[in-house]
Amino acid sequence: MNIEMGSSGRRLSALLAAAVVASAGLFAADTAPRLWKEDELVKSYGELVSSGGLEAAIRTPALPKDPPQAAFLDALAWYAAGAPGKAGHLTRKQLDEQINLGVDSYQVLLKAKAERGEENDYARTRTWKLIQKYTLLREEMSKPSRKGRYAYPALRKEAGGAEVDAWDREHTLKSPDEFVAKVCRASFERPVLVKYGNTNCTQCMLFEIIGSVKEIADNPAHKGAIDVYKVWFGFRPDEGFAGRIRDPERLEALAKAEGVSSSPTFIVYRNGRRYTCGDAFPDENGMDERLESCLKQDFGEAPMASACETAAS
Repeated sequence: MNIEMGSSGRRLSALLAAAVVASAGLFAADTAPRLWKEDELVKSYGELVSSGGLEAAIRTPALPKDPPQAAFLDALAWYAAGAPGKAGHLTRKQLDEQINLGVDSYQVLLKAKAERGEENDYARTRTWKLIQKYTLLREEMSKPSRKGRYAYPALRKEAGGAEVDAWDREHTLKSPDEFVAKVCRASFERPVLVKYGNTNCTQCMLFEIIGSVKEIADNPAHKGAIDVYKVWFGFRPDEGFAGRIRDPERLEALAKAEGVSSSPTFIVYRNGRRYTCGDAFPDENGMDERLESCLKQDFGEAPMASACETAAS
């Protein structure tokens, strides 16, 4: 039997359908796990311990919005595998072991902070950042095409020595005045590339281990054509810091004035003007498509760098 539905009936049907869709969306939202930021874990520590949800919260970190570069994941997989001398495959079992170690360490550090007020901000946030990035890698490895494995290259560790130490001392900026001299004024002669890094940044840690920031300056295509410097900000590091300068000056106000809100951030300076390149992961030869494109940008409309503008006034 056919029944014709009037306009009021059609409206009622549409409202019911909309209600079903809305309730389904609410149900999906209710069942999705909450993604946690590190400062939220500190604030909610007591509540999470009481509810028995602390470990689950640590294992569901809020992830970066921008998709990671393949080169970063390659280096991260290499590091998680123990930084071997040969190329190979990281398994999900190996990665889960590293995540478990990080979760255990973080719980100890979080308890010390929340219950005893221990000053462990650097070690705690560094551990959290590593869990976060490993979780990002695990998501990638969970794709059907990966089959729970991730191929990594044979990256070399920075050999070090007096030459590398000297380069880092010369190219890690120590003060706003040094920034004015080596970046603002020098940028009228040739472009200056500055890497801004938080001391607890996992990506920056990998830069330090493989020496890729120095390689940008040493690459034949760049040598003599651009200057390269580092600016650090963040917590005072401990013995776990990967940088060759064990306790670099942290230029918080300078980084903020230059619009840096995440780490790492690369900025090119030319004629006192700044052009933000954003994130990048140069390889062992110091090459990265994003940086190469950024270095070739037209700086005519780029804003004057805050530090350079202040120095010129």
